[in-house]
Amino acid sequence: MADAWVQLADQQYPYQFVRSKRAKYLRLKLSRTGELTVVVPQSVSLKQASEFADSQAAWLERKLPEIKQSEIASYSKPLTLDLQYVGEIWTLKYLPNDAAKSIEVKPDSSLLQLTCSGAVDDKALLSKAIGLWLKPKAEAVIPQRLSFLAETHGFHYRRVTIRGQKTRWGSCSSQKNINLNYKLLFLPEEVVDYVLVHELCHTIEMNHSKRFWELVADCDPHYKAHDKALNNFARSIPI
Repeated sequence: MADAWVQLADQQYPYQFVRSKRAKYLRLKLSRTGELTVVVPQSVSLKQASEFADSQAAWLERKLPEIKQSEIASYSKPLTLDLQYVGEIWTLKYLPNDAAKSIEVKPDSSLLQLTCSGAVDDKALLSKAIGLWLKPKAEAVIPQRLSFLAETHGFHYRRVTIRGQKTRWGSCSSQKNINLNYKLLFLPEEVVDYVLVHELCHTIEMNHSKRFWELVADCDPHYKAHDKALNNFARSIPI
């Protein structure tokens, strides 16, 4: 999960703090897959680190298009969708049509096969089309699990919405409305539970304070391992 966000021209970009005993100066690290981290020396406060990240917004604006171009150059269409949360592995069949400007998705539940026809070589269109298919699948299972965890641990929220955020697994507003990503379907149950607990804890603590992480730990004693696993899974989501 993100520790904070830097404001860009058209979006808020998430990043994580990484404490380093060896580092002498604050610095930003942007991975080839777009994960942003702020390396923080032991003597520097997180407030200073956050201010540093904000000061580097122009640099980040220049670097992100390079990341996107690299993704386009290395893009290959996924052959399977491993939906760990529901225990399904779907194969994908492609019927390209160079003249098409959209993509039609037809599922075959008996074969667990998803046929995509049309402009299937357009990464953005393909991700959107598959996402529209994933959304109702996520809506059928994830809100119920959120409700169960809320009742189990004594949390209260107003409503939950399933979306297809590019950089967030979930979020919680000050009105206690929770947004969750349909890409959670690609994760195992214990990692999804961590994300849901994380957002439920934000209904009480809106920041990532010590008190917040204590709440998370009360609900998920293994949250650190699950958070690490979450970051690893983020690199392998096929859409």
